[in-house]
Amino acid sequence: MKTIVPLIMTGMLCLTIEPSYAQNTAFDAKSYFSGKTVTIQVGFSPGGGTDLQARHFAAYWSKFMLGSPRFRVTNVRPNVASANRLYKSPPDGLTLELTGSPNVVNQFTRSQAKFRVEENRIIGTHIGALGVLFGYKTLPYKTLRDAVGGKEVIVSGWRDPSQAGAMRLAALSEWLNIPMKFIPGASGTADSLLELERGDTNAWIPGGAGTQWFTLPTIRPGWLKDGTIRPIALMGEREDKIPANKEVAMPADVPYAADLIKDPEHRRQYLAFSNLIDRYSKIFMSPPKTPDHIIAVYRQSYQALLNDKEFSGKLEVLQGSPVAYIPGDKIEKDLDQMVKDYKELGNVFKSWQGLAKKRF
Repeated sequence: MKTIVPLIMTGMLCLTIEPSYAQNTAFDAKSYFSGKTVTIQVGFSPGGGTDLQARHFAAYWSKFMLGSPRFRVTNVRPNVASANRLYKSPPDGLTLELTGSPNVVNQFTRSQAKFRVEENRIIGTHIGALGVLFGYKTLPYKTLRDAVGGKEVIVSGWRDPSQAGAMRLAALSEWLNIPMKFIPGASGTADSLLELERGDTNAWIPGGAGTQWFTLPTIRPGWLKDGTIRPIALMGEREDKIPANKEVAMPADVPYAADLIKDPEHRRQYLAFSNLIDRYSKIFMSPPKTPDHIIAVYRQSYQALLNDKEFSGKLEVLQGSPVAYIPGDKIEKDLDQMVKDYKELGNVFKSWQGLAKKRF
């Protein structure tokens, strides 16, 4: 499977709007959206990274969109419920979702999933990174390498064994003889950080392609700098690099988890699965069958937003990294391929759910 390295752009972003999708010349976007309200769904708790970004977009988007509709954010938890709700929403351009991941794995592993992510329409994404496993200050291991064959237990919180992060950690635990325990936990950045603070867990592997590496200095200032939390493993390929956030650079001794896997087939399976989880992070999605002319309005206004110095400047402060724009038409093609990839290795990945269940 080919790994896509996120496009991290330094400095201010300059975007060219290209009419690469079908237009309906009879569509009067200004009249259609005027006086209407657009709902942005977030499948996580208020105050987390995805929620904060959604609210930032909601505060500005109407200024850059024909008809200047009002934007509001609603939290629909858990994230699978939000994905289901988007999938069933009318394709009228009045419901969007800002996801924390592509949701491909959830589509196949969560019994509650009633959506097909490859059928959704995609506006685009503005951030890309590399998955990171974090350890809290109470964890005795400096890195995941130190935990191989260890005795102290790494504890993390998950809703259930079908969560992609739990499956991936369980496979690593099995192959590398790393003691791990999973406890029933909440979802999303805000809830996961509370679990660490309460002492319920001592490790955290967030969703969202590692974007929390960049948002942590904003939502928990000083934590990375003073060692309250630290990265203990990078979850992608060695070719994938992650830049410094506004507090610290990635320590040179943090290993790539894939480099710890000795069996070539296990390593291939692991990297294929990590690609499904980490290739994309914050994605703006619209319901299936949303017409091209409505998608065109959103893609153009989304690019205009990201091209605005005031908006992008504040967004970069909020997420802690430069804007990394990837257009929606490319993401739609990649999601098609990711679904095919999961179908190829689905039975292998399904077995990892059993490994995760054993650790609850």
